[in-house]
Amino acid sequence: MFKLEIRGILLYRKGHKNTLRLAELHNSRSIPTELETFGHIDPRKSILNREIVSLQGKPLEETVVQMIEAAGMDTNKGTLKRADKGYAIEWLFSVTHGFECDFIKLYTKCLEWLKTQHPACPIAYAIIHFDEAWPHMHVVMVPIEGSHLPASDILGYKGISRQRTQDLYEQVGKHFGLTYGMNLKGAAKKSASDSVIKELQKRGYEERVGLLWEPICSAVHARPEPFFEASGIRIEQLLSRER
Repeated sequence: MFKLEIRGILLYRKGHKNTLRLAELHNSRSIPTELETFGHIDPRKSILNREIVSLQGKPLEETVVQMIEAAGMDTNKGTLKRADKGYAIEWLFSVTHGFECDFIKLYTKCLEWLKTQHPACPIAYAIIHFDEAWPHMHVVMVPIEGSHLPASDILGYKGISRQRTQDLYEQVGKHFGLTYGMNLKGAAKKSASDSVIKELQKRGYEERVGLLWEPICSAVHARPEPFFEASGIRIEQLLSRER
């Protein structure tokens, strides 16, 4: 089954990794060692990369700082001066290798979804990369809430990440034939497996498939997520029981 996934990292102004400048250099293919050494980028295909939100010729850091200051915050005061202050979130949208679709349409829908999730947070930059193993999209979002910059809160913890993945699947992924992007664990996985098996029993599959019933149950217990749509079970119903 092919999954739609979203991951996020904080971007900083200062430091030696995960900075706004390094994010821009990677996304614009301006780091020679990435092209010459690691081999996961094919420079011949870089011309196919598509900017969805352009920097209009300005550096990413300058664009982000201007967005923050336009919201009434002084980047030279208070916590915004700290080296560990997240100035932006870089979201990575990706699908399982081998999935085929209109990727521009898919990732444009993902970007629209992200904007509805955080309407007050401007998008500084968005690009779809077609020159790596499989097309994916980077989005740099400025985490503005009123007069605050709560990047870590918006990025969130495990529970928030699961809800975000679930909603992305419901609003975008399943309409492209993709499956839920997160593997359930623990009590949530057991609840999901039990619910799927009960639904299959209710429909008479145990009698209809005979000796195949036990292997099917084993497959459900190992990874219940692909069976949700086929069984008519909505994943948010299962997850809500665990919260």
